[in-house]
Amino acid sequence: MPPIKKKPSAAQSPKLKRGAAVPSSSRKPKQGRGWMKRLVILAVWLGVFGVLVGAISATAVVMYYSSQLPDFRKLTDYQPSLITKVYDRNGAVIAEFAKERRIWMPVGEMPKLLINAYLAAEDTDFYHHGGYDLKAIIRAALSNLLTNRKQGASTITQQVAKTFLLSSERTYDRKVKELLLSWRIEQVYSKDEILEMYLNRIYLGNGSYGVAAAAQTYFSKTLPELNVAEAALLAGLPQAPSRYNPLRNPDKAKARRDLVLSRMEKERMITPDQAAAAREAGLGLNPSPLKRGDDAPHFSEYIRRMVEQQYGSKALYEDGLIIYTTLDLETQKEAETAVYEGLRDYDRRHGWRGPLMHFDSMADWPQQLEKVADSYSYSTRIGEPAVVVSVGDKVMAGLYDERKVEIAPASAKWTGRSLAKLVKTGDVVMLKRDGKGAYNLEQIPEVQGGLAAVEVRSGEVLAMVGGLGEGVGFNRAIQAKRQVGSAFKPFVYTAALENGFTPASIVMDAPVVFRHGDSSWKPQNYDGKMSGPTPLRIGLEKSKNLMTINLAQEVGLRAVSDVVRRMGIPDRVPTTDLTVALGTVDMSLLDMTAAYAVYPRGGLFVPPSFISRIQDNRGKTLYRGHPACEGCLQQFGGSPDKVPAPPPIPATQALSPQVAYQMTSMLEGVVKRGTGYSASKLGLPLGGKTGTTNDYVDAWFMGFSPEMAVGVWVGFDKPRSLGHNETGARAALPIWKDFVAASHKGRRMMDFPVPEGIEFVQVDADNGMLPGPTTERVITEPFVPGTAPTTTAQPSFWDGIFGGESGAEDGNGGGFNPFGIF
Repeated sequence: MPPIKKKPSAAQSPKLKRGAAVPSSSRKPKQGRGWMKRLVILAVWLGVFGVLVGAISATAVVMYYSSQLPDFRKLTDYQPSLITKVYDRNGAVIAEFAKERRIWMPVGEMPKLLINAYLAAEDTDFYHHGGYDLKAIIRAALSNLLTNRKQGASTITQQVAKTFLLSSERTYDRKVKELLLSWRIEQVYSKDEILEMYLNRIYLGNGSYGVAAAAQTYFSKTLPELNVAEAALLAGLPQAPSRYNPLRNPDKAKARRDLVLSRMEKERMITPDQAAAAREAGLGLNPSPLKRGDDAPHFSEYIRRMVEQQYGSKALYEDGLIIYTTLDLETQKEAETAVYEGLRDYDRRHGWRGPLMHFDSMADWPQQLEKVADSYSYSTRIGEPAVVVSVGDKVMAGLYDERKVEIAPASAKWTGRSLAKLVKTGDVVMLKRDGKGAYNLEQIPEVQGGLAAVEVRSGEVLAMVGGLGEGVGFNRAIQAKRQVGSAFKPFVYTAALENGFTPASIVMDAPVVFRHGDSSWKPQNYDGKMSGPTPLRIGLEKSKNLMTINLAQEVGLRAVSDVVRRMGIPDRVPTTDLTVALGTVDMSLLDMTAAYAVYPRGGLFVPPSFISRIQDNRGKTLYRGHPACEGCLQQFGGSPDKVPAPPPIPATQALSPQVAYQMTSMLEGVVKRGTGYSASKLGLPLGGKTGTTNDYVDAWFMGFSPEMAVGVWVGFDKPRSLGHNETGARAALPIWKDFVAASHKGRRMMDFPVPEGIEFVQVDADNGMLPGPTTERVITEPFVPGTAPTTTAQPSFWDGIFGGESGAEDGNGGGFNPFGIF
């Protein structure tokens, strides 16, 4: 075994000379430390360089995107599209016009509960971050990279920047701009200002922008009225208004609401008990879409057109005008009901016309019926379309929601046939559910009608019905001009009173013939009878054609035309055609109603008005229907304890007060003893006049109380006969009566006021003289002093010739008419 060599000790090691080479094995540790040092230095320099490059790049990016950012100060200048609201005279909303539903509310007036719900749902750290949440951004980025679930990280400030200043595109460019804008917004606006912008502008579905509008849309509530569950539901909508729409997707909406409640509970904004109770609650929806004027469709449409024409479409749909109208909503509802019931009664008198249509195949009846239902959406007052699905012991019908209901057998009684023999499977009919839940057979009337009601004192339109069941395209109260028939006669009698006649003056009710070349016109009374010399009053009460023709011939049609013009009717009245005296001229219902209001108003004509005031969304008055009443207490004699008199109404003196009262009295006689007698049963001081045109084409009743003038027209849009005996008294007067009864219910009403310059004298009702030994009936007649009769009634030569008093009612006289078309 070879000897082991010992490693020399340090003392025995050879000493190296200065400058001698060091063995490589001895140099390695020192050399390694040098390289490490250099690497550290290099890393530091690279880091510094990277930071500089990053800073320069970031600055460049910021500068680049900053130059492309929109001006965030637009947030302050933002003018939201607001709702124009139309109110009735008592402050009830009639209609709303807007492209979007918006109601602006200061954040200081919003309940804390609602604000907390939105903070819990959208941005719990809103009051602590500077516009963006870096931790949330990183968390969302990692989630988007590592999972398939897309997660957002936008703060409320970012949503304000994105929604109101940027596009909705999902790109990195937009995200960078959003972050920059959010930071800038936070530097300029307070947190409350940002929150107010957000809560008033976010879209929450169903055309609603902002929380106040959404509360109205979904719950018909103001914000302070919302409970915990309702506030949470609204707070869950911004993420996806369509997906979480509670009207369309109630289950998804509830799930989202419950998630918001959990977050509110976690953030200690509500107690666990509150959260649990809210989760148990239903959605509690009470939808209130924009009011489209359904309670007063033609009036609302007329207001819409007037305002749009005057102020433009933008003002109407975006500027949030406040429009106060003259309409009385309750009176309007009574008018709509009266017209519907009257036209329905007329329609039923003329029988069943058959089904709306027939489905040849019943395989897909729900889909077919849905299309039909859309076509009759305007007929909800009348009923809804339904299809007969079976006929047997019971007649069953299907509704658009696929429910099947029984048609009440008794509801077909008015047709004169049994229900089972009246319809067959596949027939589409109208059904209406009554208060007891039964579905009754209905029919859409073909006949049309209109009603106008004007306040006597002011001329303000209180109610207006322009038709039934066909939308609002054509307003028969204003746009339709039809022959007025005997409703024109009061204008002839008014002209007579202005030209020396009195209510007791005698006019011949006798045959008259007008020749025109080889032809002739021989007018007749409605009943074909004549009564000889007759007082004016009876001629009007009984609507005598012959008397009216003779009277018009005596006073002259120019005088009649002048009366019509002064009473506010713009239509030209021919002055060479005596048939005009019987109402062969075309006039609108509203013009006629405004003219009749002159009589109880003491001879004053006041143009009918629809709008009392228009204000902008800041309360500045843009239009005032009547003179301003600032300082009314002093100006009109009021005091803190006394209501001042109303401001004066613009008016023109169309008739003398004396003539106006005499005509009022004579028209009262029409109701008490004449063609309008059925209205006397109402027990009110009323005056009026029937109107019927040739062949019963148009039926009218025009009348008034001391407070209200009302006109009704009934007829077909394409003129044709209403049917035999469908006079103004039968077709129009029932509607007038029903409306006046409803609208005057509970009112204490004084009689028509008597002006100065009127004296009352008792006369013989049949001959207009002072009562004598042959007098059978006495009437107290109003006279202008000095015009009362002075002779006493005596037996008349004419009594043996004419067979007594005629019971004539209406019509244009019949026979050939070379002067015009009846």
